[in-house]
Parts: sequence; C-alpha cells; structure tokens
Amino acid sequence: MKVYISGPISGVAAYPQSFEKAVEYLRHLGNEVVDPTTIDPPSEHTKGTTWDYYMREGIKLLMDCDRIYMLEGWEDSEGSTLEHLIALQLHMPCLYEVEDVERV
Repeated sequence: MKVYISGPISGVAAYPQSFEKAVEYLRHLGNEVVDPTTIDPPSEHTKGTTWDYYMREGIKLLMDCDRIYMLEGWEDSEGSTLEHLIALQLHMPCLYEVEDVERV
C-alpha cells in the first residue's frame, strides 16, 4: 500500500517530528510512505506563493497513493482539509492517527 501523510505544517514548529514518527510507523506496517515534507523547495522562478507551490506538489504525490493518513490536528490545517476532501471525493481510504489504537 502506498500511503500519503497529511498533517498541519504551517505554523507548527514540531511538524518534522510528527511526520517522522508517522513515516516510521507506517513503514513498520509494510507500507510505502509518501511524506510531503520531503518535497524540494521552490525555485526562484516558481509562480505563486510558497504555500501554493507545496500544495500543488503535495496533491500530485497524493494522486499516486492508495490511502491517506491524517495526523492529529489535520482539521485545523487548510492544506490538510483540502487533501482530505480530495481523498474523500476520490473514494480513497482515509486513516486517522487519533483512531489508530495500535500506536497507543
């Protein structure tokens, strides 16, 4: 299974640790993991805002995945709510960190 991780990034200082933990966990379960925090930064010629750039690149990655894994706090993130909506509309299974009892 190829799983895309979605969670709050903007304004969250500890986001790298949250994504790293999720990557480790999902790989442990045998998944191929797509971590949008590893997207290369925009070039000086990129049009639009930095947020726009990362969202466009992240959505491209999401389209190649089988599932999406929503990190805690995703509901408060504009980008994560957009990724969640896309996944739902495409009937992509959504997994939620807060419901993942195996991690507790």
